[in-house]
Amino acid sequence: MEKRNLESCIIPTSDPHQSEYTAGRWKFREYLSGFTGSAGTLVVSLTEAGLWTDSRYFLEAEEELKGSSIRLFKLGLPETPDPENWISEKGYHSVGLDGSVFSTKDVLKLSQILTQKNIRLSTSFTPYNIVWPDQPELPKGEIYIFPERYCGESVKSKLERLRSEIERSGADCMPLAALDEIAWLFNLRGNDVDYNPVGLCYAFIDKYRSILFTESSKLNSKTIAYLNANDIEVKDYDCLPLLLKELCGSRVLLDESNINYRLYESIPKSCKIVEVDSPVTLMKAIKNVTEITGFREAMIKDGVALVRFWRWLEESINRNGKSMNEDIQDEWTIGEKISEFRKEQAHYVCESFCPIVGYNEHGAIVHYEAKIDSAYSVNPEGFLLIDTGGQYLDGTTDITRSWSLYGESPINYKEDYTCILKGHIALSNAVFPTGTRGTQLDVLARQFLWKRNLNFLHGTGHGVGHFLNDHEGPQSIRMNENPTVLEPGMIISNEPGIYRTGQYGIRLENLMIVCEKGESKFGKFLTFETLTLLPYDLNSIDSSLLDQNEKNWINDYHQTVYNKLSPFLEKDERVWLKEKTKNIKQNL
Repeated sequence: MEKRNLESCIIPTSDPHQSEYTAGRWKFREYLSGFTGSAGTLVVSLTEAGLWTDSRYFLEAEEELKGSSIRLFKLGLPETPDPENWISEKGYHSVGLDGSVFSTKDVLKLSQILTQKNIRLSTSFTPYNIVWPDQPELPKGEIYIFPERYCGESVKSKLERLRSEIERSGADCMPLAALDEIAWLFNLRGNDVDYNPVGLCYAFIDKYRSILFTESSKLNSKTIAYLNANDIEVKDYDCLPLLLKELCGSRVLLDESNINYRLYESIPKSCKIVEVDSPVTLMKAIKNVTEITGFREAMIKDGVALVRFWRWLEESINRNGKSMNEDIQDEWTIGEKISEFRKEQAHYVCESFCPIVGYNEHGAIVHYEAKIDSAYSVNPEGFLLIDTGGQYLDGTTDITRSWSLYGESPINYKEDYTCILKGHIALSNAVFPTGTRGTQLDVLARQFLWKRNLNFLHGTGHGVGHFLNDHEGPQSIRMNENPTVLEPGMIISNEPGIYRTGQYGIRLENLMIVCEKGESKFGKFLTFETLTLLPYDLNSIDSSLLDQNEKNWINDYHQTVYNKLSPFLEKDERVWLKEKTKNIKQNL
């Protein structure tokens, strides 16, 4: 920094593709700070440093930053300054960053703010080879074909639809950098990023050409033949900037949120930028019939795996204070066991994110990740939160359940659990007119918490990819505004929670699909259909806090769970599941 005359620098979590989860090569922020969460921004000056992260990681960041001298800034709190304001308040006059790992939108916004504050911005600060001598190489995983029998639409059809959207937007061409968008568009998958079946690449589409930029060593002969058959050219991974520099007077469709600033700088000034949200994002979010059918099949397989896991958990951690196995189970081994049960299911590929298994106070760390050498032993007295998901060729799953491991759950835990369940049910039952945004529905999940002066700071719902990223847009359900309206075919999560620091966390999550409800003189209406299949913990429910409609919903859901899973279970497993799905009556 001193050699570059920089007083501060900003280091994000992302890669050149604006990915949520990144390959090791781009985990510079983690390397410098020791903070392992999937979201965070590090600012380093010549004398101090700060890390900004959201509520999912407050407790984890506090723990991992201990002794580092890095100050934690909690995003979303009124007293927390933005990084650029902190830089200004400190009196720094220069900022450096690597434009290849920042979105164009973020750099343009940051540049405008810093200019107003008379702070110089350098977008070519890349100190990796000096301060990170063991920086990992580019991932070299294979990129492979995702068959049409799973994805339900040919690449030619998708390209035709995309070209129509490019033309409709008044543009001639479009570069793509988001790995999941390219994977979806070309019906390809890969394994370059943990948990996300994507491969490292860029793409470029115009009226006549479809180009995939990746290393040829990542493609086998079958994939090359497939690309040739679909008129998709292949060029080296780092060649997209060269192509962009050759554009003269073209109208370039650009999603400034998904294209890194280095690519943006490569586009000649003679070109016209047509800045719109990537049409691929919405195309991908609305699942077709084949994808929806696959999701349903994946949910059955995932439900069977988790029923077997839950039964194993009860047998391993009994209520008498002793483990029935020789080895005491801990958070790490429990996460591994869930993966073992999923691996028994057809078309399973991997987990869809790092398993979250939080015992007692670890459950209050929203995105807690157990480590093999520090995982808590799980005993019969306590509370357990488990958030996991699986990647199946049929679809992607994401489910959270919370359990009391006591014979009789404490009253305060049951009150919290039931409060969360009531909001979870209210959102599941929502009926809303077309044109409704997720922001307008968020209060349904929070209302019972708010009545008790409680809240959670993470989003209530996120989109989910089809054998793709567990988190995808553009739809969401959250407090802060998102202009995307909910449309039939979108998959979205429903996951309210409550987190008692030092005690426990409770979160209940199902995946739902937006579907049509009906039509009247007031227009068309939509609703949700719950896809996830696993009972709630009856031991944690205070039925006196539920009205009859809520009890009926739980009973109906549990009956659906039993009906759909029981044909795939052994006799003793069906008996166990029958008990877990018994009706809630007026006096449970």
